[in-house]
Amino acid sequence: MRRLGKCKAAVALLCITATVFSACGKRTEAVITDGEDITDSSVEYPTLEQSHADIFTYKDLKMGNITYLMTESQVKAILGKPSEETENNNEKIYSYNEMSVGFEKLDDNNRPDPNGVYKVIQVASIGNDDKFSRDLRVGDTVDDILKMYYRDADYQNHLYMSEDKTMTYGKLLYGDFTMAELNKVNTKDPVAYGMINYNGYANIETAESYNIEFTYFDGSYKGDRATMDDDFATLNFEVDNKGKINAISWYYYPEQK
Repeated sequence: MRRLGKCKAAVALLCITATVFSACGKRTEAVITDGEDITDSSVEYPTLEQSHADIFTYKDLKMGNITYLMTESQVKAILGKPSEETENNNEKIYSYNEMSVGFEKLDDNNRPDPNGVYKVIQVASIGNDDKFSRDLRVGDTVDDILKMYYRDADYQNHLYMSEDKTMTYGKLLYGDFTMAELNKVNTKDPVAYGMINYNGYANIETAESYNIEFTYFDGSYKGDRATMDDDFATLNFEVDNKGKINAISWYYYPEQK
């Protein structure tokens, strides 16, 4: 599956926060590093109070009354006619000022099908009028995210590093591995993790912007283990250096045939 083809005006909102996914729609996870050695200061942070929030799951794939897998007619009934509509390779984007909704043609089992029906697979916004799951919106803060979504009590000490431990990509809010390690882990269980992505900077303090990202595989795999061909979902918050959310997007990746 590809994310909607061309990252131009109508697609910009859907690509603006694409830092976990280095290009629109690729089923890969990448952290931008520019080839430089990145290290995080060896600071031991205190353990925080236990979080009682839930992890990110498919139920969080919503914005206002829009939810994933809705049809075009259902979206128009809620949002009205889009200001711009683009279509390419069985994918379509509706643009509504500072928010956009992406669709893909899916069959009755919600798998990509050129003869299928357009269904919602992504939403992105840079506007503070668009309320996402758990009442979060652009203009809220990192603290708001970490109150509404689960994080480990010791996440600040859980660095996400390169295999040789020479580069620090960010911190894992929860979970022990990312989709990049699926082939090594060979798990049959649901896969869920959250992370702070430094976007190539040494740490949050030096970053011009960074991302808080969540990923979820529900465990309903077509094979005997989780792979990138299974369906999964992501939620991404783009955050500025003052800890304020500038953009929010989520994406549902349908199972590949």
